[in-house]
Amino acid sequence: MVTDAIYRALRRAPPIQRQFKRVVVRLPHRRRQIVHFGQRLWVDPSELHGFYLYYEREYDDYIFSFLVDRLSGFARALDIGANIGVYTSFLAARMDRVDAFEPEIRVLPKLRANLQLNGLTQVSIHATCVSRVSGTVNFERPDKANEGSGKIAENDGIEYPCISLDDFFGDSVGEACFIKMDIEGGEWLALLGARRALSYPKVPVSLLIEVHPEILSSFGGSVPGLESLLQSMGFHVYALMPAGLRSLNAVLNARFWWASSSAE
Repeated sequence: MVTDAIYRALRRAPPIQRQFKRVVVRLPHRRRQIVHFGQRLWVDPSELHGFYLYYEREYDDYIFSFLVDRLSGFARALDIGANIGVYTSFLAARMDRVDAFEPEIRVLPKLRANLQLNGLTQVSIHATCVSRVSGTVNFERPDKANEGSGKIAENDGIEYPCISLDDFFGDSVGEACFIKMDIEGGEWLALLGARRALSYPKVPVSLLIEVHPEILSSFGGSVPGLESLLQSMGFHVYALMPAGLRSLNAVLNARFWWASSSAE
């Protein structure tokens, strides 16, 4: 499209490109198809994730490159905070069993459309939050500019269903499992609700966690507390950077964490 070509042409003039970005993100909502790591996706370029996928042609690319060489060791995957299915589609193209957790009712049709676009039928969609205990939580719905910003709210919000990973898995994880978690600070609650199932698992388990330090405290957590919690469950915890895995102590404010039941 014309706007796409103009945006890329302006990369040599960042100030003008930033001004142009302010214009294109205000354009009416529409749908475009892109390809990301072999998977076709319907995206809305006026929404944050769609903007990066369509205009920047990049979305956590170093994360996906890191995962390509590791997923063969797992029998199943959980995508907690599936959104429109960027990770879900990538995982389902490589694994026979995927569970996608996405509570936001406005996003669910987009997730289903992207799975259908790729002919991925082995994904079980769970329209629920993941939290410390099963039942209901207050949920703050995302705005249209960033459909991945929905999160569990301490007080205000709409009542949404939720499930704990302990209840989802039962007593333990039965097969080698990869878990991706991006739930806007709710990672603290989700891991508190997984201490029975995930503590010192008898099968390989690895977690990719997008950490939100500024929100953790609202749930009673912290970055050091999150690291200690994972370590108490028997996980080795690393910062996942474009150059690979690094010690958390060597990287301040790492956005992505890799937690593995075996040393890397």
